[in-house]
Amino acid sequence: MMTSKSDFIYGWIYCDGSIVSDDAEGVKYDRKMSRLVKLEFNLKYKELLDLLYTKLWTDPSVYKLKILQRFLNPTTNKFEVAPMYDDDDVEFMFEAVDSSFRKEYVELYVEKVMIGLEQSSNAVQISKSVESIQSSKKLQNSGSVCASADFSSGSSSRSFYMSRVDSDGNSIGSSEYRDEDIPYYRSFDGSSMVASFNEPIMQKSRDILVPAELERGMVFESKEEMMRVIKDVHIRNHQEIKVLRSDLESWEVACKRKMEGCAWMLRARKRKRHHFFEIMEARGPHTCLNPNMSQDHCNLNSSNIAQVISSQIAADPNVSEKALLATSVSHFGYKPSRGKIRSAREKAEKQLFKSSEESYQYLPIFMNAIQSFNHGTYVDWHFKEHDLGEPIAEVVRFKRVFWAFKPCIDAFQHCIPVILIDGTHLYDKYGGVLITATTVDGFNHLIPIAFAIVEGENSASWSWFMYRLKKKVVQRRRDVCVISDRYAGIISTMNSPDLEWREPYAHHRFCARHLAANFGREFRKGKLKEKVVALCSQLTSAKFNLHWNALLAVEPGVQNWFADKPLKHWALAFDEGKRFGIMTTNFAESWNNAIKVARKLPITALVKSIFYKVVEYFDQRRLEIEKQSSDGNEFTKHATKILNRWKARASGHHVKVFDRATWVFEVTTMKRGQKGGNRQIVRLMERICTCNKWQTYHIPCSHVLACCANQNLQHTSLVSEWYRLDNARKVYATPFEPLPHEDAWPLFDRFPKVVHDDENITKKPGRKKSTRYKNEMDYQASRSKGSSSTGASSSIP
Repeated sequence: MMTSKSDFIYGWIYCDGSIVSDDAEGVKYDRKMSRLVKLEFNLKYKELLDLLYTKLWTDPSVYKLKILQRFLNPTTNKFEVAPMYDDDDVEFMFEAVDSSFRKEYVELYVEKVMIGLEQSSNAVQISKSVESIQSSKKLQNSGSVCASADFSSGSSSRSFYMSRVDSDGNSIGSSEYRDEDIPYYRSFDGSSMVASFNEPIMQKSRDILVPAELERGMVFESKEEMMRVIKDVHIRNHQEIKVLRSDLESWEVACKRKMEGCAWMLRARKRKRHHFFEIMEARGPHTCLNPNMSQDHCNLNSSNIAQVISSQIAADPNVSEKALLATSVSHFGYKPSRGKIRSAREKAEKQLFKSSEESYQYLPIFMNAIQSFNHGTYVDWHFKEHDLGEPIAEVVRFKRVFWAFKPCIDAFQHCIPVILIDGTHLYDKYGGVLITATTVDGFNHLIPIAFAIVEGENSASWSWFMYRLKKKVVQRRRDVCVISDRYAGIISTMNSPDLEWREPYAHHRFCARHLAANFGREFRKGKLKEKVVALCSQLTSAKFNLHWNALLAVEPGVQNWFADKPLKHWALAFDEGKRFGIMTTNFAESWNNAIKVARKLPITALVKSIFYKVVEYFDQRRLEIEKQSSDGNEFTKHATKILNRWKARASGHHVKVFDRATWVFEVTTMKRGQKGGNRQIVRLMERICTCNKWQTYHIPCSHVLACCANQNLQHTSLVSEWYRLDNARKVYATPFEPLPHEDAWPLFDRFPKVVHDDENITKKPGRKKSTRYKNEMDYQASRSKGSSSTGASSSIP
């Protein structure tokens, strides 16, 4: 029976879908009903529009609502839709219902169109902004009832059931309907009467400024989120709380100064109605003062800190502990302990990065994205199935991956022709070794040019890496010097006739520190390793012989130990200028230290961290080039510093000309105490000075500069091209392209699924003994206090 016009009728509101045609029924909506509203018969179009904006949580300044009414055409006996524009359309809607005895509701389809767009969309997206949520909460208390209903079709008579509920979700009758009696909306199936709840509005820390705003009825996604929000509010207001009760279903806290008279307390529990934590009681406000301000806060734990620093870690997994501490101090106003920072970092990393197993599967997708947006980047895979001779199936087991970014490949063609290779262990669950090849630019800065993650350091993995390094990075460039340790796998690879790493294509040199470490294991006498490093670093054969004889006097067995090691591989005096004075692989090891934190992360997070670290390096170098160029410099800062130092020395040299046709000079250095008074021969046409500094560093020494000054010659043409700013620009000319959001990445579904190799599990249970990653190079402890360590290259006299 139809109600009078002084009463109301229910309106079924459909949104978030599309209107479709049905041969039997006419038109219908492809989604279930979104909301149910109470419509007074004297409702106007403007009031109807305002009601829909409120119930659909839509911002009228952003979206425009278009209303369509679904009605039964008596001629065709099928449903059709008609747009609604004004009060006449609303009146027609009620009259159509009043003339029908088939139903006691109206059906409205709502389309949401963004203001300014000409084309409308059938999909209505609910705005989740804080302003619209708060606005809708206020408007919901105006007296109208909203509910969701799902009625089974096919029945000639449809009924709607709605019950009032108390704060615990129990029915208290149905004689009166008020929004405040129904804190969460239920949807009912008319046949089964099964109830379900829409998701309530969740509280966030940013919505609450002071503890007094914590009120009964606030709902949180989880107990952990609730605890974090409440603690965060108290930390920012310099107040402390203590836990009175805590279990899986409840949490009760009070002011830490409860015994001093502060009555603030809060009790929350998990509600069965919606399965979220809700504040059941909140007394307050705080009446206490907190005069004893300390650097740390008792409620500031690692979980709160993790929420704050997670975005910083996501942007740079290698961010320093000092930077994370500064961020925490800036946000909370307190200085937590370093232990809290480390614990917070671990929690943030677990939330941000995929598991070790998922990371292997995700790695091909990430690599493909880098290749897609940085064209020319090279990636090569090696699976365990390759070794076993098995066909590549849909699932493969990871063994190795090699990659080189396009900007790094281009950069090497304009860098000093020196490559330093080194491997470092990874500390994820499945371990492995990261092999890196680095080069040096004219600023004496390192540039990583190629990477590989392999199962371990062995002849097969080194050969696999060096082959790809030669073919894809070094390419046809000749006279390249490779500096490494004396690992047998590297030596055999460098001597292989198939890889073109032998002379004259390339030159192999040993790291002086690794050589000294090997020597120290054989001869365990004090400070012999330092003597070996000094022996390797001598520039002339005369000084080399002095150090050699001194070493022989201490340990006669060195003669046999060095017998199978060619002089040019380890002695700078016999190097012929191939290594540019670089005596160690410290550049490569410095890079390994720069990504030390990332070496603990899952494999994809490690690769991502390397990508952004290299991008950062390139950006810093470009800024440095432009700064020095604006200062009017012709050479890099590294070369300019050396030239200035040697120019000062040249002013005291005495020059004699022996042959002007070939520019042969004799230079006598100034006597300074026990030093000086030496004679050096300079041959400008041949680019030779008997001090061997010019040939070694490829920068004119003080003797050459004195000759140029004596004859009014420009020395700039005698400096190697690698140290010119114009060449430095070419090193960093190729830009990196940023990676867009994953939704914009190209589809990559033809690659097999990559899984980890269970045989490579290296993570063992138990507490770690140390967080410092030691290797055979850690012999600093044997040095006397205050002695200097060997740098990345021998010190330039």
